[in-house]
Amino acid sequence: MPRPKFFRDPLHLQLRFEATDLDQPPPQKNAAAERLSWALQKIISSQPFQRLRFIRQNGLTNLAFHGAEHTRFTHSLGVQHLARTMYERICRNTSEQEDCDVKLETCIAALVHDVGHGPFSHAMEEILRSNNVAFDHEQMTLRFIREDSSPINRILNDIDPQLPESLRSFFDKKLRKADHWKYKIVSSQLDADRLDYSQRDALFAGIRGHGFDAERILDLIYHNEANIAVERGAIEAIEAYLVTLDQLYRAIYYHHTVRAATQMLISLFERAWVLHKEGDKAVLPLQAGGRPHPMAELFEHGDKIDLATYSQLSEFHCWTLIESWQRHADKVLAELARRILERRLFKAIEVDPQNFTKTQTLLNKAKELTLELYPEAEGWHSSQEHFVRYDDPTRTSYKVYDWRPESTADSIWLVAEDGSATPLENDEKSPIVQAFKGKRYFDRIIVPPEVRRKLLDCS
Repeated sequence: MPRPKFFRDPLHLQLRFEATDLDQPPPQKNAAAERLSWALQKIISSQPFQRLRFIRQNGLTNLAFHGAEHTRFTHSLGVQHLARTMYERICRNTSEQEDCDVKLETCIAALVHDVGHGPFSHAMEEILRSNNVAFDHEQMTLRFIREDSSPINRILNDIDPQLPESLRSFFDKKLRKADHWKYKIVSSQLDADRLDYSQRDALFAGIRGHGFDAERILDLIYHNEANIAVERGAIEAIEAYLVTLDQLYRAIYYHHTVRAATQMLISLFERAWVLHKEGDKAVLPLQAGGRPHPMAELFEHGDKIDLATYSQLSEFHCWTLIESWQRHADKVLAELARRILERRLFKAIEVDPQNFTKTQTLLNKAKELTLELYPEAEGWHSSQEHFVRYDDPTRTSYKVYDWRPESTADSIWLVAEDGSATPLENDEKSPIVQAFKGKRYFDRIIVPPEVRRKLLDCS
């Protein structure tokens, strides 16, 4: 029998998987620990999951925080680890017997929750959305779970033919026969995903002081029927969790340089897709055997792309394209590619979206100045549309705590000593909770540095 498998994790330290023989069929249900370990290790070893090693967790965040080179692979391993811990602690704290099948489903769902992400993670969804391409990484995750051609689907069927259908309900609420707290471990406002990335992203960005007592939360975690809950004794840890999330959005995800780089990447791929549709075969060149480039397939079909093609798509494809585009005859495409590769990034000007007239005046002036500085593009809108961007990051896939959820089932619940529970957003005793209920804006105009200087001189 092989020894246990260990993954050394920078955040959670040693991730342990029970000893099991991966060359044999999955262990029977009466060997629950080995069965779970077999399932997780087989999925981790699969090609679609290994692809996550080549997809950064935070898109182009590394251009602002050079340590942020971590991947969806490392994050997914961490989410699985936390999901298992959350399930075990909830059962312990509520004196419930662990259900091996539920635990198996929950841990696998947590492990594969991001397997549908494309290159640059959420930034790719912004790129496709800006080109009116229907794409949702969770839909891709569902396809990896349910389609026969997927290696993950075959592994799930080896474990239990009913497992693919059970896992789908973790990502599609409409498929649930009844709500259950297991789903909230994978997706809620206090789920394994947020608990991992809120710590991991701060660690790799090198931001100290942004943290919370995760162990305190995990030790006092409960469920309130189908909801995730914590003892009121953990309120300080929950408050710190909320502060951490808010600071991470302001310090990392919505950082002006991160957002400028992201908008440049969107502009770059927008221009490439325009040229491709106009017949420029060099932008997205054919692959061996005359096959279309995977990025061309993604733009053409969105989340209906052939799964085998998507399984091969990583950031390597994109960076190879960007490297070649810097020598392209199209000046806009080449300039954007060079600027990203050399980190000569655009700059941001903060604006007030509630002052529409002033913002629109500034936006129009930015477009005028851009045409003056880039006369080679005059007569065509490319320099205006691709060098002047309006950025509202709150409309992206990153979401802060929702203080107005559709249902309190999406809330964090606080459990008092007498057993009564209340949604976090209704707690009047915490000034921190009340302080975060206000709407905050991060709108900016993104322009080349030379345009920004002129705009500031004019204002």
